[in-house]
Amino acid sequence: MRSTWLALIGITLASAASATPWFTQDPRTLPAGKWRVEEHVLYSQFNDALVDDGREPLSTVQDFSSLTLHTRIRYGLQDDVTVFADTPWVSKHVTTASGSTLDNDDLGDITLLVKSKYYDNREQRSRRAWALSLKLDTGDTRGTPAALATGSGTTDWSVIHLWEKGLGDATYYASTGFTITGRRGDLNRNPGDVVFLNLAGEHPVGHSPWKFVWEMNGRYEGETKGAEATTGATTVSLSPGVQYVRPGKQGKLLQLEAGVQVPALTWGDAPAIPDYTAYGGGFIVF
Repeated sequence: MRSTWLALIGITLASAASATPWFTQDPRTLPAGKWRVEEHVLYSQFNDALVDDGREPLSTVQDFSSLTLHTRIRYGLQDDVTVFADTPWVSKHVTTASGSTLDNDDLGDITLLVKSKYYDNREQRSRRAWALSLKLDTGDTRGTPAALATGSGTTDWSVIHLWEKGLGDATYYASTGFTITGRRGDLNRNPGDVVFLNLAGEHPVGHSPWKFVWEMNGRYEGETKGAEATTGATTVSLSPGVQYVRPGKQGKLLQLEAGVQVPALTWGDAPAIPDYTAYGGGFIVF
């Protein structure tokens, strides 16, 4: 059971760390020499497990929550190549089966990403790019109670294809990717690899700086095999939100966004499924 808790927490952190605007990466790159600094806060609440495609109360604790502050820095290496670093700080809170509470605040798993845009048609408002990311094993795991771990304990590689298309006043995004998860030798556990598909849309609200944002995120996680458990799950989540964009001079840009992600469809087995993930934050380009 301890190993599957760690797998779930690591997947939660990895999916959050690759997200832009939130859970869908976009194919845009920064102009050479430009910086983009982001601060995002995500809060997730867990009360249920996934057993044989159905939700059941958690078996090891009453509930737990995760508050993550993401600091992300991007830099335009070239006009069509952007590098990216995400450093999460994670605060975990657990209510045990006996009613006592436990807390842990520590560094999460740092993610590094490089994105290369290979197609940009301004007339058709269409862009495409490839991205390669590396999630490092920097979170607090070993010697930490599993439900309070702030990392996955593995080093993972992901390759992602990114797409964008403007239609009318709206802009739509899509990404699909594959994550190769590392092995947890200390727990004799081999997490399953992950396939994900994300869709998103931005719709202006009249002529105001506000936009309505929606996202749909599908994720298939292969079986996590180990000495103690074998799990694997598929989830489809919906994420409505709002966005505020204020362009500035000389390429400067301020963008703020807030919303919530809710699992809509679930299959398989997982030690915990989030009831929801609330998020808020933004970035500035300079």
